[in-house]
Amino acid sequence: MKNPIKQTLQALALCAGIVAPHVAAVVPVTVAEVTKAPLTSEIEVSGTLYGKDDVTLTAGVSGRLLYVAEPGTNVAKDEILVRMDTLPLELDKARQAELLNRAKINLRLYQQELARLKKLAKTSSAAESQVDEMQNKHDLALSDIALAEVELKVIDDKLSRATVRAPFDGVISERFKRAGREINRADELLTILDIHHLEVRLYVPVKYLKFLQKGIALPIRSGDLSQPDNTSAKVTAVIPSTDPRSQTVEVRAALAADHTHTWAIGQLVDVAVPLTSKQPVLLVDRDALILRKQGTHIVKIDKQNKAEQIPVTVGNGKGQWVEITPRISDILHAGDKVAVRGAERLQTGQDVEVTNP
Repeated sequence: MKNPIKQTLQALALCAGIVAPHVAAVVPVTVAEVTKAPLTSEIEVSGTLYGKDDVTLTAGVSGRLLYVAEPGTNVAKDEILVRMDTLPLELDKARQAELLNRAKINLRLYQQELARLKKLAKTSSAAESQVDEMQNKHDLALSDIALAEVELKVIDDKLSRATVRAPFDGVISERFKRAGREINRADELLTILDIHHLEVRLYVPVKYLKFLQKGIALPIRSGDLSQPDNTSAKVTAVIPSTDPRSQTVEVRAALAADHTHTWAIGQLVDVAVPLTSKQPVLLVDRDALILRKQGTHIVKIDKQNKAEQIPVTVGNGKGQWVEITPRISDILHAGDKVAVRGAERLQTGQDVEVTNP
């Protein structure tokens, strides 16, 4: 009678012999090449359109308003926007001109008297104190003339400020004071928008500051998703001042001049900010990444079609490509093959069969 235990052991050995070849079977995989290039990705942020030279104009002098341009008025550069009553200034100018004329008459009188006293002083017919007194009056008359001339220039400056002209071509968006009101100097009168030179202002997380620089192009989109309006803007300023709460920096970019007519000041737009790495980086297909609790790795396939697990650190990505950094230096290079299909259970040293050409 045969020993049943012995028969069982023999049966198990036979099964092990049958299964073993399947464990060592070659695994089919699909591979892709590792590339090395600067990575260009992008983030979407919201921006607001402004006129580059938008300004609120104020009164240059105190007085009564005669005319203020209406909101919605399209104006050209140097066109009159505000006109004030200049009669008080004109009367003041006339009074000051008469004071100047009076000072000049006094000066002539003092010049004649000073010359006479100097002649008399040579013959001891006039005291030196008389000459000195007249000399002082003569000098004061010269000073009065200079002060009167300065005062006339001040009045002329006020007269020029009584008429406010447009600093650029634009449109009046808001009027703060109406004609007939008495105003003080520096009171706000109206706002003019620079509709011909628009810029977008956006706030980008400070961690992307290293990617921002003057001159880069920003794609801009707005409007209906089915028929969006698209244009581009060029970065003109990066303001490296971080808001403590949002941790963002302000970026300003000018829109192309030939596209400004389709956009409105204050409009919200979607801006794509490109993030281009300055140095070439290793890029792999996203499908090559294998995520595990202990970390992320990829499987490199060498020339002998053997697998090798390589732990990596994952960086930025765009589309199907993602930046990686091997945790062991000089173990992965551009042109190496990595598995993108069939690599989930591959172990280092395992044989594979590359199925793609």
